[in-house]
Amino acid sequence: MRLYTVLLRPDGRAEAALERAVFVRDGFHFWAFLLGPLWCLWHGLWLAALAVIVLSGALVAIGAALQLSPEMQFLPQLVLAIIVGLEAGNLRRFGLRRRGFLERGSVAARDLAEAEAIFFADAASQGPEPQPPAQPGTPQPGFSKSGARDEEVVGLFPEYRGR
Repeated sequence: MRLYTVLLRPDGRAEAALERAVFVRDGFHFWAFLLGPLWCLWHGLWLAALAVIVLSGALVAIGAALQLSPEMQFLPQLVLAIIVGLEAGNLRRFGLRRRGFLERGSVAARDLAEAEAIFFADAASQGPEPQPPAQPGTPQPGFSKSGARDEEVVGLFPEYRGR
């Protein structure tokens, strides 16, 4: 089983948001490992692609300055590629959040088609999509102006007030 994170762009209509749902798989991404900067560019992660290129160049420069053999210079590049492959899902989620997408939930499924089927079947039976986070300084429901909730909660238990 694989775990997929579902991200939606908040929109006026629920159907429009569901049509543009993005499913990001957790785990190792082979193409990000093999072609790190190109994978990042393909998914619109310009800063991540630039960071991978700069780190790779820095590793080459450090290896040349230390006069390491080509085999020893290959090892840090391999470690960088493995890290990019392992963190590719997190990079993609971070990039989508920067573009305004919100996490709607997670789905455990064998493949992407099954994850989509599970999510859309569940979304049809549930209510509206998530709303964007409130701007700082705007009052939120359930909170007083001082920032404390009407009922203070410690952990999962309400605070005892001697009633």
